[in-house]
Amino acid sequence: MSEILITILTISIILTGFKSSKSDEEIVRTEPFYVVTYEGKTKKEEDYTAVYKVYALGIGVGEVYFIKKDNKIEARGQTYPSLRFLYNYDFVYLEQNDYKALYEKEKEKEKVYENQEIYEKKPWLPIISQFFKGGLKEDDILNMKIKINDAPVKISKQDTASEYVYIFEPQNSKTKRIAIYINKNENVPYLIEIEGKVNITLKRIK
Repeated sequence: MSEILITILTISIILTGFKSSKSDEEIVRTEPFYVVTYEGKTKKEEDYTAVYKVYALGIGVGEVYFIKKDNKIEARGQTYPSLRFLYNYDFVYLEQNDYKALYEKEKEKEKVYENQEIYEKKPWLPIISQFFKGGLKEDDILNMKIKINDAPVKISKQDTASEYVYIFEPQNSKTKRIAIYINKNENVPYLIEIEGKVNITLKRIK
């Protein structure tokens, strides 16, 4: 036994229209990560710390849910059922202590990414999750040491009378800019802008 205990993390995820040929449950595994999918399994609405509507090219395409519980951050996203004929995508992101994992299902393809791989695939997820941990100070944000594809992420801040805007600019990534807007009387972002191959905006609706 190693002195380091590997925590097995279990995530319940909604996969609209997903059918398993073997059973109602399918496990996708990578050490030390398990994703368990249950058809029709949902979380109670009151469990959500924040809910965001996702816009691409100005059109609402889905929702992202953030949940903070104890020392764990979970984010889940899914395309609206009415748009799945155009783009069918679901994800679950989980962060606990220093461990991060991302599960994706795009059409019938399923992938799992861990730790640094996530910064290279979807850097906005581990960056945004930091704002849900609580007790985050300005210096903590501006002094984050983030690298993507061996290049640093530049971090800056804009301050207005009513809000803070933290800007993350990867130097070697398909994601060019992540802007996080926080009202001064709140703790979590109300708006997130992601510039990349397709520009995406997350607007908090709860």
